[in-house]
Amino acid sequence: MSTRTGWTTLAAVFAVLLTSSSFTGVFADARWFPPLALVAGAVAGTGLLGRWLLTRSEVRWAVLVMLAQLAVTLVLSVLVFAGSFAELLDLLARAMDVVRNGVPPVPADTAVQSLVFVGIGLVTLLVDAIAVAARAPAVAGLVLLCVFAVPASLSDSILPWWAFVAGAAGFVLLLVVEGQQRRAPTSDGGHNQITVPRFGRHSLVVAGAASLVALLVGSIFTGVGTEGRLPGADPAGRDSATGGIGLRPFTSLRGQLSRDSPTELFRVRGLPRDAYLRAMTLREFDPNSGWKIAGLTRGTSAGKPLPRPPGTPPPQGPPTRIEIDPVGYRDAWLPVFGKPLRVSRPGDGRMGPSWRYDPAAGIIYTRTKQPSRPYVELAAFPDPSPTQLRRARGPLGVEPAYLELNGVPPRVVDLARRVTAGARTDFDRAVALNRFFTDPSNGFTYDLSTAPRTSSSALVDFLFHGKRGYCEQFASSMAVMLRAVGIPSRVAVGFTSGRQEGDHRVITTRDAHAWVEVHFPGVGWTRFDPTPLDDDRSSLPSYLNSQLPDPSAETSEPTPSSTETSEPRGEEHDQEPITPVRNPATPAYGDIRTVLAMLVAALGLLMAPVSVRSLRRRRRRNLVTGSAAGAASAAWDEVLDEFRDRGTRPAATETVRETAAHLSERYGLDADGTRAIRELVTAVERDWYAPAGRETDPNLETLLRQVVDGLHRSAPLSRRARLLPRSVLRFDDRG
Repeated sequence: MSTRTGWTTLAAVFAVLLTSSSFTGVFADARWFPPLALVAGAVAGTGLLGRWLLTRSEVRWAVLVMLAQLAVTLVLSVLVFAGSFAELLDLLARAMDVVRNGVPPVPADTAVQSLVFVGIGLVTLLVDAIAVAARAPAVAGLVLLCVFAVPASLSDSILPWWAFVAGAAGFVLLLVVEGQQRRAPTSDGGHNQITVPRFGRHSLVVAGAASLVALLVGSIFTGVGTEGRLPGADPAGRDSATGGIGLRPFTSLRGQLSRDSPTELFRVRGLPRDAYLRAMTLREFDPNSGWKIAGLTRGTSAGKPLPRPPGTPPPQGPPTRIEIDPVGYRDAWLPVFGKPLRVSRPGDGRMGPSWRYDPAAGIIYTRTKQPSRPYVELAAFPDPSPTQLRRARGPLGVEPAYLELNGVPPRVVDLARRVTAGARTDFDRAVALNRFFTDPSNGFTYDLSTAPRTSSSALVDFLFHGKRGYCEQFASSMAVMLRAVGIPSRVAVGFTSGRQEGDHRVITTRDAHAWVEVHFPGVGWTRFDPTPLDDDRSSLPSYLNSQLPDPSAETSEPTPSSTETSEPRGEEHDQEPITPVRNPATPAYGDIRTVLAMLVAALGLLMAPVSVRSLRRRRRRNLVTGSAAGAASAAWDEVLDEFRDRGTRPAATETVRETAAHLSERYGLDADGTRAIRELVTAVERDWYAPAGRETDPNLETLLRQVVDGLHRSAPLSRRARLLPRSVLRFDDRG
């Protein structure tokens, strides 16, 4: 390991870390930086150690070092953030949701940290391969530029000025250190001249391939963060083959709620009551990924009077005019209050042809993010009475998809039926389910940190084990349980009504929220909020005020809380037992076995070449010791492999005696070694060319041992040569 390599490696690590400071523009805290420094140092250290062991400079050796660096990145990712590769993949998927839907700056939670960890590990690998191994630090600037491009594309604001300075300083440091090392003083007092990179033409292969990978990875992230079509949207404006746009909004919702300081999003004037601001509704439930948008159509232009949603009666009374100024909001969804009748821009009144309204979903959207401009909404605020909702009868009025319940565990369906057992109408069932979550005696608490997973179903975990979460868990669970008892439902995502300031209301990221909408025939979609918020953000509609009688109080059925605390047992309730919650910081036994298995596999892969060499040596020496047929050839093969291990590949055109003389001279065998190899050659020639039936030389074992001992004295093997014997790897070593 040369001093030049060590200093250049250190400069490469600093260049990566300084360039990564640009991520401060998209993260709300600095928890991501220590793991980043860990992986950058580990990957660079692996490269340094690998080049120390592998002294040859062919591309194949560089690839071997890069594979080792990749393995270090993956193993460390599992050890630091997860207990298994499956959990790591789940974390990375959640982190990509944050990339798609999060509003910078987002909290640097475990999922985000894992993504940055893996990404910077790969970046360090590429910079190390280009700047250190290929000695092309200027080309490594392309990789560093891709790192800088990721937060620049994800953030709507300009990155801090010092992030530009830090990135530039890191790149300059790398160039200066490499340049100084190429002109380092020599032992005679002179200076080395600037030389061509030691890989020669291979440096172009390594640097070019690494740069191409960096550009491709960078383009993936910048494509995610740049304006364009909605993620997963069908270009024709219809659903894709899966039936959904594929946007997962809950990640953005949680990111806004987790901000250290709230950001102002809307200023609203003319709002007559505490109403919720709806951005989107989610129709489809997937037991593996949760709720998502589905069935969204092109609908109608939002610049015209908006049609009524299916199953909704005409509004009663004059509409309410609401002025909405999205001072800090920019998205492809236009939030609206109540039942929107019309939206327009102040002044000319035109919304533009790109805004569409889907009446079934109650969503106003566009295919691209639009500038934040004020708009005016004419809205209706139906206020049905409890009696009217109890008497709601008639055709369904909505698509059957709002009743679909695929893959929900039977245990959840059974719970929904028991909670609503004493309710006579759909409205009473909805009230019972709402109270199931808001009644403190049932043990549900509002918290942005959900309880650890104890089963394969997040729904089961929340309802039966953890009972802790934020609005996503409460709204998702209630909507599923409503469908379980035959009531059309969906999840709405948006904002609560904010706080009053002078003549307007202010809505911030702190007001981001999710709730449930239930459809009643002849009434339409009606809001229910099962989240037990402990502040003044939520508002209770008149039909759910505190004077409303408990719809199940007239029966002798057990209350929802009692059904949970003492579940009936027996064959009719063949359910999985409740398991104790595992501390997420303590990996399960199976997870430890996975990590140990990976470490053993890595060690086995590393020891494979030396193990093969040892088996060959033992097999040949057994033949020689037993004077069996082919013993002389086995002895000569062992001698040739000893020379191959030292980096010499005997010429195929040489005779045995010429090869022995050449190798003896090259490695300076002493007198005993030279005599032994000459006598060994004589024994080999006699065995090969003498008439059949001649006995093997009885001194063959002694001669072989003397030749090998002589080689060990004159040319001892390096650690690298012993660990990775060239005779096994069969690389084309040159003499």
